[in-house]
Amino acid sequence: MKILYDSHIFSAQKMGGISRYHYELLKGMNVLGQDAKVAGRFIKNCYLLSDKEYNHLFFNDPKSLFAGFNNVRIHRNLKNAASYDIYHPTDSDAHLLRGLPPDKKMVFTIHDMIPEKQIAGTKPWPEKLNFARRADKIIAVSENTKRDIVDIFGIESSKIEVVYHGSSLQLTQVQKPKIPLPQRYLLFVGGRGGYKNFDAFIDATAPIIRKDSDLFVVCAGGKSFSDRELQRLKELDIRDNVISIVGISDDELSYIYANSIAFIFPSLYEGFGIPILEAWACNAPVLLSNASCFPEIAGDAALYFDPNNPSSIAETIDTILTNFSLRKDIIQRGTKRLELFSWDKTVKQTLAIYQFLMS
Repeated sequence: MKILYDSHIFSAQKMGGISRYHYELLKGMNVLGQDAKVAGRFIKNCYLLSDKEYNHLFFNDPKSLFAGFNNVRIHRNLKNAASYDIYHPTDSDAHLLRGLPPDKKMVFTIHDMIPEKQIAGTKPWPEKLNFARRADKIIAVSENTKRDIVDIFGIESSKIEVVYHGSSLQLTQVQKPKIPLPQRYLLFVGGRGGYKNFDAFIDATAPIIRKDSDLFVVCAGGKSFSDRELQRLKELDIRDNVISIVGISDDELSYIYANSIAFIFPSLYEGFGIPILEAWACNAPVLLSNASCFPEIAGDAALYFDPNNPSSIAETIDTILTNFSLRKDIIQRGTKRLELFSWDKTVKQTLAIYQFLMS
């Protein structure tokens, strides 16, 4: 089977959950004997550029200056109907459908419905809705996301298949970051804006840090602290105990997870939450919001808190700091729960969807 992915997400993301997902699909499909390729050659994505099997196919374009050349190649590939059987776009930009023959099979993955939830009561995000309607099958990354697609877009549930993500991190490959880490720290991973709920988390954690000056918060990935964030940390009198580490490799991230007291995910909404699996893979206990898909993904392998209640957040952190037997139990549950998720499963289940459409 010939499978076509576009290069859009690899040109847009240096690293991140969606580009990780499509990288794992590309790699996994070829391992299973399928003919999977990416239309477009100018990318900035570290997953493809660091993979010896694929990096020779691409040019490093760190500022996405040549994205327009990618678009020309994508449109040319889409028009050449004989060159592929299944098209699986990486994003919902309108131009990614330009040239696609009306009878060509298409699969579209919806990773979350965050924009649509944020504009509740108004019309759904038009481009994503157009892709969802055009797709022959939609992949949702959780049952929670599937319900949101049905409720907001009005898509028939029979058109949507749930396929979970996997984790790419492992304890057998760790590397100590160049930036020194404190001995005792809570870990926050990824972006910190809006629905990520970082402000509420840090406000709830500040009194604990002020009482325990040896405790730190490490923010890995995402961007460096903004002036606003630095000012808020200063106002809370915890500026010296909150550290940002950016530009890290997977091996460094594995080390950071593995040496944390706990990984904390205070988001108000997520489509899936790959960092949960990453934490389990690195033997870090997980503290989660009791919101959106989190209970579905983590089950009993996490401690939960109300993300809108500072006292709930603080009490859960206190619990993991003081109850060592519970911490060990949560780690063991996470190791067991991780067996339900893998990129191998993601690839095989996605291939089954492709094969169903071609049958």
